[in-house]
Parts: sequence; structure tokens; C-alpha cells
Amino acid sequence: MMLNILKRTILSALLLMTGAVAFAQSFTVNAPNVVEKGEIFRVVYTADADIESFTTPTFTGLDLLAGPTSSRMSSTQIINGKRTDTYEVSYTLILRATETGVAKISGASAIINGKEHSTKGVDIEVVATNISTPSTQTQQGVAGGQSQSSSSASSSRGSRGEISSEDIFLRLSFSKTKVVKGEPIVATLKLYTKVPVAGFEDIRFPVFNGFWSQELETPQNINFVRESYNNQVYSSAVLRKYMLLPQQTGDISVEPAEMVCLIQIRTSGGGRSLFDDFFDSYQTVKKRLSTSSTTIKVSPLPAGAPASFGGGVGDFSMKVKLNRDSLKAHEAGALTVEISGSGNLNLIETPKVELPADFEQYDVKTNNSYANGTNGMSGKKVFEYPFIPRSEGVFEIPPVEYSYYNISSGKYITLKSEPLALKVLPGDNISQTSGAVISGINKQSVVNLGNDIRYIATSSPKLVKRGSFFIGSIWFFIILLLVVVLWFVVDKVLNVRRKLKGDVKRTRNRRANKVAKMRLKQAQNYLKENLHTPFYEELHKALLGYISDKLSIPFAQMQRDTIKETMLQKGVSEENITEFMNLLDNCEMARYSQNGGAVAMAEQYNKAIETISNLENRL
Repeated sequence: MMLNILKRTILSALLLMTGAVAFAQSFTVNAPNVVEKGEIFRVVYTADADIESFTTPTFTGLDLLAGPTSSRMSSTQIINGKRTDTYEVSYTLILRATETGVAKISGASAIINGKEHSTKGVDIEVVATNISTPSTQTQQGVAGGQSQSSSSASSSRGSRGEISSEDIFLRLSFSKTKVVKGEPIVATLKLYTKVPVAGFEDIRFPVFNGFWSQELETPQNINFVRESYNNQVYSSAVLRKYMLLPQQTGDISVEPAEMVCLIQIRTSGGGRSLFDDFFDSYQTVKKRLSTSSTTIKVSPLPAGAPASFGGGVGDFSMKVKLNRDSLKAHEAGALTVEISGSGNLNLIETPKVELPADFEQYDVKTNNSYANGTNGMSGKKVFEYPFIPRSEGVFEIPPVEYSYYNISSGKYITLKSEPLALKVLPGDNISQTSGAVISGINKQSVVNLGNDIRYIATSSPKLVKRGSFFIGSIWFFIILLLVVVLWFVVDKVLNVRRKLKGDVKRTRNRRANKVAKMRLKQAQNYLKENLHTPFYEELHKALLGYISDKLSIPFAQMQRDTIKETMLQKGVSEENITEFMNLLDNCEMARYSQNGGAVAMAEQYNKAIETISNLENRL
């Protein structure tokens, strides 16, 4: 029976391991998003395991110049004792765009560990080549399917240090420029370049006066991707992305963003030769970029807003519910209003809720659960209305209404819930004891007069004699004198401690034995592990460190003659000095010699403890 269980356990573990390996396998494709007509580029298919067979995809609007060419790469990385091995197999295709429009690459397939894997098809935008506009190699180079082309006009401009506004520029785009008040807008700040960018300086991001703004993307690393803009190929990177909610109407101008780009350009000599490309030098020039001014037209919301309008702009739905259908009098309950959808969720106001007169209401609690998106904030906002019913019966809570402005339909929409019924049972504190019971009708607690009356205190009060004060009494002056004396004592103690801390030599002398014990403890660990060289090195450090701290000798002056002379001045006997020097010699010799074993190391360790103890008693 136990043998069968063991076999099943081993089989399950092997199946799990096999499944994990199969799950870890991946087959991906890397290709540029946009290329120019006639441009030569590469498409790379990558797997994290050996590819048994590879099926080349078909192409539309592209010519296959070379490939597929296979390559393998493996690496090992060890960080903090943790080893990570990576293995990668890639197949590379060299292609050329032949027609403008959208070039298509069908999905490729490969057999990996006996299982077929495939990639999705790739669409690449092909734009016409613009000869008049200079273009250079992109920031990311050829790796990962990037372009290899560069024009002679670009090289000519680069050599003269001329960088035009078409080679590199900054652009601030908006998802909408005509909106109503409160309608979400997404603003994107991007850098477009055809020249190598080495860095940035003096970055001034746009200021959105008149808007509620929040950053959606703040990249820590600037990643360039190929993009077609005005039928030209650029390397573009997102610098910032914002969510904007206009808070005022009219034409709102957005202040431009500015930055200084450090651009690397190639400088050549007076003549051109075959070897110029190998010995070109580069220089970095600065170019200030700024976005163009933009005006956002914000229209006011249409007139005739319902009374239940709460400032919401977008597309919302509403749910209203009670946390319980029945409860006892004087117990707490809650009504929940949940508004969900997309829009300016963070700016909507609290819906108005009417509760029965016998309900005692409390402050509304709000819980936000939403995320930023292209259509504003998507998620929900929950309003909780706590209450306590003060009398029993069946109560009806009127419908809750909430109105918002729908952007797509351009009109106000009112959401209305169904009426809710709540059954309130008699409370536990309503007892049938003697005494009159009065039920308030003004939301006050039910009170029992039989327990509510308090008797008047009849005990004798503690009277204080008139004219007797603590201030000015003898105890006042005694305490004042004690405070003054205590202040002088504390000041004296603190002065003594400050002087002791300032005496470096005294501090090192007092800590010498403690530091030596710590180093001897480390040497003892090496002794237990039978590590010859580390043991004697640590023992040598312990001896020198102790005598340096005890005699206040700097390490730069730790010579044999200096140590011996200082020990004689301190009154150390010749015998103790000789023992200390011999122990130092033995440690230095043993560090470079493997003679002796654990017994000799233990003897030297005990001798060091004895020597330091003798010196501690005499110094």
C-alpha cells in the first residue's frame, strides 16, 4: 500500500515538472511597426528552447533577401548566490519593403520539444521614401527588427551640425480639443526624432491651468519605437501622459512644454576617403524643443439640469441596496448607493437620500474603486449612509435619484432606484419594567423614567479653607529649590559625559579589550572550521588592533620598535613584551606557511588570550 502511494507521488511530481517545462516554453516574433519603401529590415523569431523545425511564413508586399538564419545564445548570471541560466534560439529573416501600404507577414510555426508553437501574423506599415527630408539611423539600431538605412543627405547635415525641426521635435497631442465641462481628455507628450539623442536637460512639462490633471504614464526609462508621422518614419517615445478634466468653460490655452535635447552628430575631416567611416568623430550639440500652443474649447453643460444632477459627466449606472432587510430598533443599519461606469468619477457629488423621520442619520462614508483610462476614470464610487431606527414598524425608503450628463447622447440622464422596505423589530432595551415609558418623536432615544432619575448627592463636600494657595507656600519653595539643584546636577553629569566622549584616546583604551574579544571570537570560528590562513590573519589583526587601541598608537606607526618602546614607557615587563612579539612573529610566519595543524592553531589561540589578559592587567 505504501509502495503504491510512493509511486503515485513520484508520478505526480514528474507530471507537474513536465507541465511546468512545457508552460515555460515561448515562441515570439519581433518586427518593426513602420518602415519606408525600399528599406531593408529584419524580423526575428525567438524561442527559449531548441527548435526542431521552423516553418518560414509567407509575405505580402515584402521581398525575402536572406534567411531564415538560426543562432543560439546562452548565459549564466549569479547574484547573491542565486544562479540564473537563460537559453535562447532565434531565426532571423532579412526583408525589404516593396510597396507602400500595409505589408503582411503570416504567422510562423516551429516544433519545440515535440510540440507545435505558432505566432500571430504581423502587419507593418510601409510609407513612401522622402528624399528631401534627411533621416538617420534610429536610436535602437538594427537589433530587434529596427532599420538599417540612412541617407546621404542626413550624413551631410550631421557633418555640418545642422539639425532641423523636421529631424527632431516635441509634440503634445490631445484626444479631444472640443469638450464640455467635466469631460475627460487624454494628453500625450511625445518626442519624435531621426537623429541619435544622448540625453535631456531643462525639462519643463506642460502646465494645465483650468484643468484637474493626473499623470497616467511617467516612464522612468525612455523607450523609442518606430512610428509613422506625416508619412515619415520617426523614432518616438512617450514622455508623459495625462488625464485632464476641465473645470472652467471657454477657450483654455495650454502652456507649451520645453526641453533641451543632447544630440550626437558625426564630424568629419576636410576630405573623404575609404577610411573616413572608420575614423569619424562625434560631438554633442544642444537643441531646444518646445510644443506648439494648443487651445481647448470647453463648452458649458446645457441648461435645464435636473435637481438631482451631481456633476457627473460620462456614462454611469446606479445600484441602491440595504445591508439588511430587517433589524431591531436602536441597531445600526446602512443604505448603500453605488455609482459605476466611466467618466469623472472622482468629481461626482454625494447623491441625496431621504430617510424616514424616525431614522437617526450619520455622516456619509465614501469608498472609491476606480482606475484611469482613455475615457476617464472607470470603476465605481460607493456611498454608504449609516442610520439607526428609533421606533419599530415597517418603513419605506423613497427612491434615490441621480442625474448625470451623457457625453455620447449629449443630454442629461436620470437614474432612479426602486423604493426599499425595511422592517424594524422591537429593540432589546425596551423593557416592561415599572415606570412610564416615553417614545420620542424627534429621533431621540427611548428613555425609561424608572431608571433615568438620579438622586441628589447628600454627602458632606470637601471644603478648602479660603486664602490657602499652593503658590507661595513652603512646599512651593521647597520644590522650586529641588528643581534648581537637580538642574545643576544634571548639567554637571552631562559635562562629564561630553568630556569623556571627546577623549578619543581614553575611549579607544576602554574599548580595546572588547574589540579584541570580538576579533578573537572570529578567529575561534576559523579554528573550528580548521581554516589555517584566515585564522592566523584574524589572530594577527586582533593582537595589533588591541595594542593600537590600548597604547593609542596609530596604525601608520605600528612598527616593532615603536610598539616595544611604547610598552616599556607604560611599564610593561620585558617578559610580557617578549611574549607579545614572539606571538606576532609566529602569526606572520604561519600565514605564509602551512606547517602545523589544528593543535598548533589551538595553542596559538590560547597563547593570544593569555598574552592579552596579562597586558590588560598591567596597562
